[in-house]
Amino acid sequence: MKLRDIADFSLRMPEAIASGTALRAIAFGGCLTIATMLAPNQLVLANTIRQVAASQVSGENAQLQTVKVWPGHGVSISFYNTREIIKKIWLDDPSRFVFDVDGCLEGLGKCSGSSTGAGLIHIRRIETVKIPGLPPAPYGAHMTVITESGSTRKSYHFRIVAGSGTPEYSQIEIIGDTPSKPEEVKPKVSYTALSDSRHIAKGMQVALKNQWVTTDSKLWKRLNQLVELRSQGEELVVAASTAGVSMQLVEKLMLLGGKRLLEIPPQRNNPFTTNPGKSSFK
Repeated sequence: MKLRDIADFSLRMPEAIASGTALRAIAFGGCLTIATMLAPNQLVLANTIRQVAASQVSGENAQLQTVKVWPGHGVSISFYNTREIIKKIWLDDPSRFVFDVDGCLEGLGKCSGSSTGAGLIHIRRIETVKIPGLPPAPYGAHMTVITESGSTRKSYHFRIVAGSGTPEYSQIEIIGDTPSKPEEVKPKVSYTALSDSRHIAKGMQVALKNQWVTTDSKLWKRLNQLVELRSQGEELVVAASTAGVSMQLVEKLMLLGGKRLLEIPPQRNNPFTTNPGKSSFK
């Protein structure tokens, strides 16, 4: 390389870099080529993947997803993650974009019915071609993708537009939605259970007022457990047994609390006294 050629090359290099022109320079004096210096950034851009949940592109809650395609930088749409098979594709405006797949689609003469299917679509941008009868699509080319998984077929919808500036991604990866844990549906507590718990609680206050029980006693703790269990819908007999309270005492408390439809043995004198001077609160 002559000295004049070197000077001319050095003058053109900044302009070429600024305009984004791909240069293929011969190494001179042990220096790296321009192509080598630009390669790392290009590799980073080429490896960019954008993930989109399947429910965002298909189904009743889906929204039209926009896919940008840049000149000389195609973009792929992958269904590998969801293991769906692409069966058919419609591109409503092929005047600016073309696509290819890694398999064979339905409706193509070279494909047999048993061997159709693909997992990835690659979209490229081309110079605008005038197609007679095809109206312009100023809001992007609509792409419909039909997939199949077992006996289930789904339709995906994308809006393909021309990207400008530096490419932002190389692939749109459709991923499965994370299944949400079903909310635990608690059975509705019956009116009778709530009524029982209220009457027992009122009876406890009457007993406390009459000093038949104290709040620091073990019995008081068991009675509170009984009220809590019954208010949550537990059967009265089961709740009483779990809390360690006799049904006879439960019935007495409910009577004190105002419940009137109880069939209990008639009591003499103080309803909490089975024998004179001896309380039934134990």
